[in-house]
Amino acid sequence: MSIAMRSTWTKVDDSTNCFRFYAISLAQDLFNDYVVSAEWGRMGTKRYRRKVAVFESKVDAVAYVGKLEQVRRKHHYQMADAQI
Repeated sequence: MSIAMRSTWTKVDDSTNCFRFYAISLAQDLFNDYVVSAEWGRMGTKRYRRKVAVFESKVDAVAYVGKLEQVRRKHHYQMADAQI
């Protein structure tokens, strides 16, 4: 599976003890489907949660990534890193 895109988002607020991350990746699998993987959790821990969605078209997968990124912005996350 080759990764076509990956973005990492963080939210840090010392006053509320909030140290969160959110990572989104888009890749194509061996069956030519597009896989969007979202991982999130507290920064500095080894435990996190993951959600995976599979799409037949790249257009649908990219639209879903856009929705995820829009929600991160709405919740005041800052983009930490992006790879295309």
